[in-house]
Amino acid sequence: MLLDEKRTKRTVQVVAILTSIAFAGVIFVVLGLILFGGGGETVADQELSDAQALVEERPNDPAAWERLAAAQAAPGIDRVDDAIVSAQRAVELDPEDYRLLQTLISLQIRQGRTADAIVALQAFTATSPQNAEAFLQLGQLAEQAGRTPLARLSYQAFLRLAPDDPAAEEVQNRLNGLDDATVTTAP
Repeated sequence: MLLDEKRTKRTVQVVAILTSIAFAGVIFVVLGLILFGGGGETVADQELSDAQALVEERPNDPAAWERLAAAQAAPGIDRVDDAIVSAQRAVELDPEDYRLLQTLISLQIRQGRTADAIVALQAFTATSPQNAEAFLQLGQLAEQAGRTPLARLSYQAFLRLAPDDPAAEEVQNRLNGLDDATVTTAP
């Protein structure tokens, strides 16, 4: 009976020691993951790698370049200047795709490069003079930048192209506000 008690006591001690070692090992693994990020790629990193591979595979595909721009600008990557270059390449490959231009413009605005966004929109509207949405966006950016004559012309072009658009009334009010500001500030 005494032998069984000693054996049981010894088994409990061994189990307790092994449990303590295992618990300490788990703590070290968790701390390592917290401190060193797990050592694995994030979803953003993987998307960036995939997008880069797609561009290498299809260098003349504007959609591939747009995907690369989105991956470069993604949270956790935040390479917005690189994303702008990629978006510019997408626009160069398909200069008539307004959606690609919007990607470029949003990145430029995000970097505080409103003047570049205005230039890009002006180039687009020069080659696509029937795109009312582009004129509306150009008017808004020009107005925000204090370029009243450009804003006025852009809003007028929008109203001429899309007089029945749901935004037309608001655009007309903005245009009237620009005209009122010009009259008020004239010497």
